[in-house]
Amino acid sequence: MSNSFSSLRLALKNEGLLQDPEKSRFLPELYYGTSLSDLGPWLADFLRRRAPGKRVCLVVDGTRKKSSAEPGREIDADFRAVLAGAGIAFDELNLSERLAIPPAEIHASAHLLEGVRLTLAGRGDQAVIALGSGSLTDLVKHAMHLEGMKAPFISVPTALTVTAFTSAFAVLDFSGAKRTQVSREVTAACWIQPFLANAPGRMSRAGYGDLLARFVAYGDWFLGHRLGVMEHYDELAFRLMEPFAPDIRAHAAGFASEPLPEETTECAAAALAMAGIAMSVSGETTPLSGYEHVISHGLDFLRLTSGRELNFHGEQVALGSLISARTIDSLLARDLPGKSRWRTAPVAESLATLETLISEAPFFGGEEDALGEKARAGRIAAMRDRIEAARKEFALEYRKKWTRWEDASSRLPSFIESWPDLRVDLSRLTVRAEELEPLLRKANLPVRPRDMAFPATEQELRWAIRFAPFVRLRMNVADLLFWMGEDPLNTSGWQAQERRTVGKHPG
Repeated sequence: MSNSFSSLRLALKNEGLLQDPEKSRFLPELYYGTSLSDLGPWLADFLRRRAPGKRVCLVVDGTRKKSSAEPGREIDADFRAVLAGAGIAFDELNLSERLAIPPAEIHASAHLLEGVRLTLAGRGDQAVIALGSGSLTDLVKHAMHLEGMKAPFISVPTALTVTAFTSAFAVLDFSGAKRTQVSREVTAACWIQPFLANAPGRMSRAGYGDLLARFVAYGDWFLGHRLGVMEHYDELAFRLMEPFAPDIRAHAAGFASEPLPEETTECAAAALAMAGIAMSVSGETTPLSGYEHVISHGLDFLRLTSGRELNFHGEQVALGSLISARTIDSLLARDLPGKSRWRTAPVAESLATLETLISEAPFFGGEEDALGEKARAGRIAAMRDRIEAARKEFALEYRKKWTRWEDASSRLPSFIESWPDLRVDLSRLTVRAEELEPLLRKANLPVRPRDMAFPATEQELRWAIRFAPFVRLRMNVADLLFWMGEDPLNTSGWQAQERRTVGKHPG
């Protein structure tokens, strides 16, 4: 086992998780290999122990992916050869073929779940291997959960993109609204250095962007708990991720290289594995998913609704993390307003803001300014059912959040009074924007919306920042600002950032 994965196991041991009968079930067996040579024997041994005598179900999405730097080597073929060489009997399910859609359209969307469930139906005692992306992993994982399949589930990432590969949650799209679902645990995860290092660099950078949420998201959870709108809080996940913080910083520049350097690959694989585990043992994704993620989900909503191609989640999370860090910096430098300035009107006033934001949403990105009023109205009419379904979902969740805010209002005077002490902890749990921005630049991650692979407009980003309070149930710093009677955009530091970043983005 590599040094980074040894550090992971040591951190789990130090927290007593290996011996905890409840939380240990969220700790998958982990394999990290610098070549394919030892993978077959490891899998054969694992299956003898966990699913003796059973055929394996191998699920792929049909995307052709490079297995190594050698020309002509492809992951699916090489992995099949590993299984055959180890004497492992398997059936292969290609979701693209089974669902009759192109591989590029396989996203973690609720409308695809039923087809995946039908594909897996009747295989309840077979170990299942998901070989591919985070979207494929979440679809298969959650389909197994809904089907009640208790057989081992093995994830084999083909790129360092997300935390899904070890997480007992699945993030799914419901009519454009991203929702985190409690799912089933991952039994084992296999990280293969040649697969991961030779993935497109943009995908690896996205995984690094997702890891950067570790430096800001805990601030949302901490403030939400102290304000009284989030019941539970602990720093278990913070401690589990802390050993990886220095390496996450140190390897930023490695993500600008292709193929990915071996040390960078190992560090990112272990950190992503720990991130998924940390959320699972915490019982929620909150420790590593805050304001930066709802900004990403807001941008996704615009693209999903209008049928535009999505940017990688981690690219958007990286940009959102910088916005979150700037917002936290602004909060640390100020006092809070008196109670009389905070929002106390009925929820209908806030829902009116939600309605306005959706009616003004820049669904068409760079085409917005070129579209005439009639053409835009025609496109909106064609999307009306999807927009209305998402609006209802957002409104339902916001009503629940507003109820929590009303119930917690009695604690507001104490929260305001204790702000000097709260700022100390908020500073401890987060990093400053001046520390975070260089990491994005070294890794060639976006610091402006137009830097993303599918460029977003400033209008889209500003909208996503303002929409952040309405994306999901739990609180983030945009909610705090909104309840203070302020526009989150005005505290995001976005305008100041634009002045500082005029000129060519590195890379």
